[in-house]
Amino acid sequence: MINSKRPTVSKNSCGYNLFAIADGLAGGIFDLPKLFIGSEGTLGVVSEATLKLVEKPKATLTGLIHFRQLEEVGEAVPRLLALHPSALEVMDANTLDLIGRAKFGVPADAAATLLIELDAVSFEVDLHERAEQMAAACRPYKLASELTLAFDPERREQLWKARKALYPTLYRFDARKKPINFVDDVVVRAERISELIRFLEEFFGRQHVPVAIFGHIGNGNAHIVPLLNVNDPQDFEKMVQAYHEIHSAVLDRFGGSICGEHGDGRVRAEYVRKMFGEELYGLFVEVKRAFDAGNILNPGIKISETSFTEHIDYTRLSKPCATCAKCNSVCPVYDIFQSEDMSSRGWFEIVTAKDYSYLNSKRVVEACLNCKSCRTICPAGVDVSDLILQKRAEHPNRLAGWIFRLHAKGEPFESFLRFLGKTQPVWDQPLPRQLLDWITRPVMKALAATARLPSELVLPKFAPRQLRDRHADLVPKESKPATSGGVAYFHGCAANYFDDGVGDAVIGVLRKHGVEPALPPQRCSGTPIQTYGHQDLVREGARFNLRSLAPYETIVTGCASCTLMLKDYPALFPEGQERRQAEQLAKRVVHIAEFVARSPQHPPMAQAATRTKCVTYHSSCHLRAAGVTKEPRTILSALPGVDFAEMPDADRCAGGAGTYVVKDYDTSQKIFERKARAVEQSGADVVATSCPACMIQLKNGLRERVEVKHVAQLLREAYEAAESRNEREKS
Repeated sequence: MINSKRPTVSKNSCGYNLFAIADGLAGGIFDLPKLFIGSEGTLGVVSEATLKLVEKPKATLTGLIHFRQLEEVGEAVPRLLALHPSALEVMDANTLDLIGRAKFGVPADAAATLLIELDAVSFEVDLHERAEQMAAACRPYKLASELTLAFDPERREQLWKARKALYPTLYRFDARKKPINFVDDVVVRAERISELIRFLEEFFGRQHVPVAIFGHIGNGNAHIVPLLNVNDPQDFEKMVQAYHEIHSAVLDRFGGSICGEHGDGRVRAEYVRKMFGEELYGLFVEVKRAFDAGNILNPGIKISETSFTEHIDYTRLSKPCATCAKCNSVCPVYDIFQSEDMSSRGWFEIVTAKDYSYLNSKRVVEACLNCKSCRTICPAGVDVSDLILQKRAEHPNRLAGWIFRLHAKGEPFESFLRFLGKTQPVWDQPLPRQLLDWITRPVMKALAATARLPSELVLPKFAPRQLRDRHADLVPKESKPATSGGVAYFHGCAANYFDDGVGDAVIGVLRKHGVEPALPPQRCSGTPIQTYGHQDLVREGARFNLRSLAPYETIVTGCASCTLMLKDYPALFPEGQERRQAEQLAKRVVHIAEFVARSPQHPPMAQAATRTKCVTYHSSCHLRAAGVTKEPRTILSALPGVDFAEMPDADRCAGGAGTYVVKDYDTSQKIFERKARAVEQSGADVVATSCPACMIQLKNGLRERVEVKHVAQLLREAYEAAESRNEREKS
């Protein structure tokens, strides 16, 4: 009886796997683990498991195939499966339309796109020969474009871009209509996948519902994701209709399974009986009772008569968050506390709750570093840190506000910092620092309960002569208004006030590229001000910077946070002239790494050090959020006398986050421990980064075990080394 009900598809996760038990018993084995696999926690708890691993492939070939005829996709699948691919993915025409064909180079007449990967398990396998076999398999069909092949990782990543952009596009497609997973995992025989896709396209076409159909075509597994607003009665009715008609068609017309890999859960539980019939379903019920007589293990999952509509969380589906927890995977605070209330996803739920209260939530709301890692990774485009900043703006920090207002006045604040720079050799000693830590603690408490100026913190060197003093010739005269065009260097606070060499390096690099930058009047970009809730001060500073930077064609930055903030200025203003000015400014802002990468000038470079050095790169969070990731790595890889090594966790926050290092020093250092291990594993002599604030945290944590330099500093050294070599050759 069990064998007669076995699904005739390549994979199935519906019901309990009594088929594997029956197979084992036929061979004299009671294979209990196979019963637990796919049981979704309804039969017991696995406390320990031993897994077998397979070796990673030595090399991989990726192919991109655009078919004109959907029917030919089904014909081609058996031919491609004969090549034993490690991946065979499909995206239908609807999906290609949703993600934007032009953006990913998908032909307008492509009815479906296939992605195929072939692995070389040993160096004896010739992937170029396999590529010929792939081309031969595609030759009988009229493709919408030539077969595209990629062997190197970067090119292969490009081919996967459209597929990986799918879910982000779906979540951002419509503010009200969300991707709803209720028929998302059906399986049919691989040779009937084209017929299934055609049926689905016609069905949703009649419903006038946008839908993405994609999945693992090699084993007939289709992921069907309609875009619906379940709080709209018409869309709700369409969802219920689609649920029953599609699942019934998969079982009755296609002889397939309602669930290939995602599990029945509560969504598909009501169809388990229909798929397997009364007799086998009765065995499933007996298995459940035997292992869980009290029905305490995930009740309602797999074995249930309850309609799937009873389990819909209408409130959650009205929010933009998909609760996928990708944000938690990169949240530095969650990495330390491993608690949902101290995580990006948890913070989203807290700050969007109807009963939100700042006083009740202050501990968690103030824990966010504003690193923007959640924004960078979120498929739905949710910026949890921005939601938190909005809540902080309801209760701005008074001490921070007083400091930022003083800072905005300019000279009194800057004179004080010059004084600190001149006297730092005196007060920045162990005993005075301990005294300073003790004296300032009551004041620091006004910043945060955890705030202090720890004596062990390696402070940056304050500049007795600030950047604008050292390069006074680049500061425009008040009597002579700036003319249109040219390049402005927006140095930000750190490069101006700290003697870290970053500002001088950026100016030096620009000069090597034939640019004499201007240092127009400027205020703080606004990132730290926004972090402490002073939104009005942020706008005031933004207006000042918009006026000051308006004449310049290009605004170069050397600070990741300044780069992102200037690009984000449009979000500060409502629709109108100021917003349009901010949008124009955002288009003209480039980080120094972007500027060099795009520059038509290619100044000569030479090895700066006496020996080859291993250099790794810490990717600043805010620069990633600004979309700048490849340029710094490309520059570092091209430096003479440098072996560039990508460190593990290069894209993880280092925990400095500007003033967070004093706001919560202990947590900051716990976050840095992961970065320190990554630097050590890279074997680097030098850690390069693109942000002066990150340099502070790196220098404090690494304590001179490894050099810390800005990308611009390494570039400048290479240019100067070439200049010195040329002078020696001339003499």
